Amino acid sequence: MTRLVKTLTYDETARFGFRATDLGFTAQTNHGYCITIFGDTFNDTPDPAPDQDWRSPVGLRQSNADIENGIIWDNAISGARAEQMLPYRHFRGDGITQIPNDLIHLPDGRYMLTTFGVRDWANASRGGSWTTWNSRMWTSTDAHGENWVRSWDVEANHVNFDFPNGWEWSHFQNNSMIMFPGEPWVYFYGTNEGRWNGGGIHLMRVNWTSMWHRSTYEFWGADASGTWAWRRGGNTTPILIPTLPNNAIGELCAQVIDGRVVLAYIDGILGAVTRTSPRPEGLWTGPKVQVTGIAAPALYAAAIHPFSHLGRAQMLLSQWPQNPLNPAAPTIWYGVKQWEVSLEGSLMFTKNARMLEDTGNVPDGIVTPECYRGYLTPQLQNLERKELAEVLIDLADDDVDPDCINQAVTTDEIEDTRTSPASTNNFGEK
Repeated sequence: MTRLVKTLTYDETARFGFRATDLGFTAQTNHGYCITIFGDTFNDTPDPAPDQDWRSPVGLRQSNADIENGIIWDNAISGARAEQMLPYRHFRGDGITQIPNDLIHLPDGRYMLTTFGVRDWANASRGGSWTTWNSRMWTSTDAHGENWVRSWDVEANHVNFDFPNGWEWSHFQNNSMIMFPGEPWVYFYGTNEGRWNGGGIHLMRVNWTSMWHRSTYEFWGADASGTWAWRRGGNTTPILIPTLPNNAIGELCAQVIDGRVVLAYIDGILGAVTRTSPRPEGLWTGPKVQVTGIAAPALYAAAIHPFSHLGRAQMLLSQWPQNPLNPAAPTIWYGVKQWEVSLEGSLMFTKNARMLEDTGNVPDGIVTPECYRGYLTPQLQNLERKELAEVLIDLADDDVDPDCINQAVTTDEIEDTRTSPASTNNFGEK
């Protein structure tokens, strides 16, 4: 089913005062419409140039229900021109920039938005990627999220409720939030700063009425016996890891679609993948490759739109291909596109008894949140590379090139053999 639907930026956003932006994490509001938040935003280009009016984050509202025909932006947060939503200044005490993670609209009408504060874009972390100061929480009590303030840390009695880049909180520098139907919890799925080589996805939760009380957060983790449980203060262990060794999980997005929890993220060299689960804790289907780095070069930040359905979902996907031979203006394209994908999948990836045993004999079932013992998803990394490639090809969307997956798994790289793959011709008009 995978197909490119449309470009969502450039001409589509020019009337709001910007053409170049990335990310596109979308939350449905209690009013029914959606707000999509974007990251570093510029008039025309992220390259050094005059009069680019750098802003991050900015937000656009959208209400059309027929998103399979293309997402249509209604208006911008802050008025006719999309202004920076948050009260901070670049390169000051809040870091180089504040990059949005996610947005959620709470039952009492308050909006919560999380960002990460960039300390250094250089690959300086132990995980081989950029570094952050913290992940910060922001609040809006306006009916439609027009004005935002720093959230108050109630227990410490000071402004700025942050997830510091240390202890258990370090695993939630990138994060995405959901509320599961019938429960009072806000669930946070998170990763370490940047795109951490070998790092996994972690899970914590807090009652939505006490998000500003640090001691009330609970972490989902396994003890030495392999028993998973919710514990205040930790520990937290990864619920999912990169499918291939020495790969990283990129920015992630969580949604509840047709009653199932959906995670979307970049799974290293494999590209944009999705997984689903009947509960926030698991059990998780195997990674379903939706878009590869050949179909969308320099891809990142896969995000599922909340108006989606399992059989017909809409993914927002960023791209930033650059030309190293033009250091003064390297950007070829910097924006967000909409892709249609199917989220349907199965936890039972094979009937081969030996392969099931090798991957942990994970049952096709549901986690008991009070206490669970065992793996949360099949341990595909235990398979030989040839078998792993075959499994991933079976799990992938039918429109994904199997040769691309096979090449990624067996050689740890993907070769783009198209003529001038990084040329503007492959990205359309800016």
